[in-house]
Amino acid sequence: MCVTLIAVLALQFWTTSRYPSLNEKAMMSGAFQLEDPLSFDAWMTLRPEDPVWHRILVTTVNWIETNQQGMTFGVLFGAALLTLFGYLSRTSFKGSFANAVAGLGIGAPLGVCVNCAAPIARAMYNGGARLETTMAAMIASPTLNVIVLTMLFSLLPLYMALTKLALSFVVILLLVPLIAWLMPRDALELEPKLRTVSPLPAPTAAGWDEPLRDAAIRFVRDYLSNLLFIILRTVPLMLLAGFLGAIVATLLPADLLNDVSFSIPSVLAVATIGIFLPVPIGFDVVTSSAMLAAGLAPGFVMTLLFALGVFSVYSYLILAGAVSFRAASMLAFALVIVSAIAGVFAHHYERNATSRALDMLTGFNISLAPSAHAAGPTELIFDNRIGGDQITITAKPHLPPASAGQPAGESTFTRMEAWHLGIDQPIEFSIDYMWPPFWEGRSIAATDFDRDGDPDIIIASTRVGMHIYENDGSGQFARSNQFMTAFVDLPVFNVVPADFDNDGWQDLFVTTYQQGNFIIYNQAGVFDHANALAVANRDDGILTLAVAVADLDGNGMLDIVKGNWAAGWYRRIPGEEARNRIVFNIDGRPDGSDHLDLPGMPGETLSVLVSDIDDDGHQDLVVANDFELPDYVYFGRPEGGFTLSRRADGRIPMSTTTTMAVKSADLHNDGSKEVYFAQIAGRSSGISDRLKLQPLERYCNPVEREADLETCRSNMAIKTWYRTGNNFNPDFAQKCFDLPDALQPTCKAMLIKDLAIQNRDPQICSLIPNSQQLPRQYCDIHFKPGQALNEADMAQTIPQILRRNVLLAAQPDGTFVERAEAENLEIGGWSWDVKIADFDQDQYQDVLIVNGTWVPNEVSPSNIFLRNQGNGTFEEATEAHGLIDYAITAAAVRVDIDLDGDLDVITVPVNAPVTAFINNQPSSNAVTIELRDFTANQFGIGAETSLTVKSADNSEMIMRREFQTGGGFMSFDLPIAHFGMGDQKAASAMAIRWPDGTTTRVNASFAAGQHYTVTRQ
Repeated sequence: MCVTLIAVLALQFWTTSRYPSLNEKAMMSGAFQLEDPLSFDAWMTLRPEDPVWHRILVTTVNWIETNQQGMTFGVLFGAALLTLFGYLSRTSFKGSFANAVAGLGIGAPLGVCVNCAAPIARAMYNGGARLETTMAAMIASPTLNVIVLTMLFSLLPLYMALTKLALSFVVILLLVPLIAWLMPRDALELEPKLRTVSPLPAPTAAGWDEPLRDAAIRFVRDYLSNLLFIILRTVPLMLLAGFLGAIVATLLPADLLNDVSFSIPSVLAVATIGIFLPVPIGFDVVTSSAMLAAGLAPGFVMTLLFALGVFSVYSYLILAGAVSFRAASMLAFALVIVSAIAGVFAHHYERNATSRALDMLTGFNISLAPSAHAAGPTELIFDNRIGGDQITITAKPHLPPASAGQPAGESTFTRMEAWHLGIDQPIEFSIDYMWPPFWEGRSIAATDFDRDGDPDIIIASTRVGMHIYENDGSGQFARSNQFMTAFVDLPVFNVVPADFDNDGWQDLFVTTYQQGNFIIYNQAGVFDHANALAVANRDDGILTLAVAVADLDGNGMLDIVKGNWAAGWYRRIPGEEARNRIVFNIDGRPDGSDHLDLPGMPGETLSVLVSDIDDDGHQDLVVANDFELPDYVYFGRPEGGFTLSRRADGRIPMSTTTTMAVKSADLHNDGSKEVYFAQIAGRSSGISDRLKLQPLERYCNPVEREADLETCRSNMAIKTWYRTGNNFNPDFAQKCFDLPDALQPTCKAMLIKDLAIQNRDPQICSLIPNSQQLPRQYCDIHFKPGQALNEADMAQTIPQILRRNVLLAAQPDGTFVERAEAENLEIGGWSWDVKIADFDQDQYQDVLIVNGTWVPNEVSPSNIFLRNQGNGTFEEATEAHGLIDYAITAAAVRVDIDLDGDLDVITVPVNAPVTAFINNQPSSNAVTIELRDFTANQFGIGAETSLTVKSADNSEMIMRREFQTGGGFMSFDLPIAHFGMGDQKAASAMAIRWPDGTTTRVNASFAAGQHYTVTRQ
């Protein structure tokens, strides 16, 4: 019965809690951030502005919540072991080494943190196990679990992983027996006459013959007695340990080690803190990986990697109570020394490896010192004066669905590589792009630049400037014969279609990496690239990574919002070079001379959105920043200009921390907008049923063309060893010489850049040859000075949250409330671009998130499709709708490429071909609307259109769409409003609120299956 109980407890815990939880941590591969200094997921929100006592209390509660499952298992399992040992006549071996091996064999598969293993260890010792067995099991459980080891070897340099593994065996198999041998014999004696079970009945001649009922009663009594013993001896100490750990973790500044020089005293102090803290299992690996990426000295990282989780103040208290303070102190001291030795080894290993790598990469001996539609007839359905405006509405039917005759049961979308459609762009990714901002691809835009009534596609390129693909009207494309000679050698990131001179032809706003920004004017379908207008940015500007266009000053011309970016992942806090700017358009030539620098602290801006989010008739501006710098919301004023929203205003309750996209839409057809902020959105637990992930080794399998497949595999092979920046392993310098000759110079330059960053030595940048301009730029920019964060200013900014997306719902009083979790929109993976549209044409707009990152990980995530159920919530339906794709993707456009009335999607993956998802709606039960406004900006950017539909019971529903650019990540959709009509055959009214605030309403029947063009003169 005792063995059965042990088996049931272990099976239940391993299958329902421990291994699923560890698997989820491994799947996220660092794509989640810690919410509490002692926990992965914060049950109670921890706010920096709260008093110290409150933060200590919250951290204690979060620690208890994090450990409650493991601690419960530890207590129950410990009581079962204590009972079992009481029935055994022999519970140990004679030799110390054999007992340590036994402890290793017991502890490794347990898979519990050192805190949760403490009650089990106490039970083992009081049940008669030797001290060696007890200590070995306590150490092996959190360090030698198979999934923790998988995380260890995937997230950290190989030498660090091997060092931790080797030292774990040294401690378990050598130091543990030595400590036991040094202990006085009397100190190892158990409490006098301690019995763990009731006496067994005397055997008869035929052996034991105890009735099953009596045996069961005795077992239950013994187990409950031992359970009470374990609870009394361990649970109070558990609560004390959590409280003590919370005090230390709260009082120690998060940036304590940033400017501390590596030395023996400092590494011993770090080791002592690491040994003291009672952290959960896997915390050592995740925290060390994050600290290494953030630039903490490798010696400190290695010290914490070994010290965190191998022991804790709780282990100390349990061991001291069960054995003696001498035993607990000796083990703690030994672990501090071993942790410090590991750190010293890593420190010298990195320095020597860096010198060897630079020697290999440069040929020098380097000694480092510290340091509108074309098909179908057009029908005029309305031509009348409304107010002072002449309004004309024409209609054209959508083309027959491309999926007509498709077998029933097919998914909503069909995935294909876009070269099947004529978008034949090769994979342009290589080792020189494995650094921000290049590692997340380039922009994609849909635009009818030749005004033939069908959407064309433009994809930015840092290899050839841009790729332009013309649509033949059926959804097939051909590469344009317009060759942008003036831009072919420029590293182009964004190509933004917009009519800046208001002549009815969409021009292109082009942003480049360190080469400036430009407008290429469209002369009746031909881009005049030779006479491009330079648009001044800041003199020290590096890259305008985010763009939105809108008429912000009401003069009828489109202005430009420039979201500036500086360095990204490894620098995080930029200087003034990243300050955002509005460029005003006075005469159709916005050259940057008339501009406004936006207030607030400059951040790494990834997305900007212009939208009337509070529906007061004035355009608002949302700036989405990455990392520590907050997002900003600027509300439009009736008299013009903007007011920066502050925390004290109480209008915006929160935004995301690593914001990559921000979109607004009326998701529920209730007359008010929601604002969706997308970031790295996945917790360390409870994600496997929401995120779609696959191992990286399968990444290239779907690639069809041989040349693309070879490029993909070559890059993935580099990814297996190349860990950028602070994560770089200098020993891999030799890997450059294994690459093709053409890639070797770039590889060497990239690795020198990583060594400069890893060693915090900008002088190493000078070793990069002049021929390798891009790696040299990466290196120099990384060492530009950043701004000092002003705590008073930060306290006034909008609060940020980690690890989930945010949905803000507008309220009648102008404030917003957060509803992402309530509506099932909080999880999105490594959320980059977001598309909000009615993809299944049921009248409600859905959410498509493309995600993934080149940051080192062991899995690649799929797109996530969140279908609007029409009841205020969303369901994850990626696979059901045919939108699964595991290619790392940051940018996408939603566009009806075949003019059949439903929305298709084209994505630009990293290290994979451009991909198309063709919508298979069986009928074109949708309405599409575009605007021609000859009294303001011609394409109606900033306008809002709505349709009224009546149901069978004569109730009305109003669907709204806003004409906006920006908000996504490097993606620009056509200014065409799409309305799925569900089972409705027509709308009963159309209303348009023009950019100048004028409203036009037409009460007439607007049949589904039609594309309407509304003209105002």
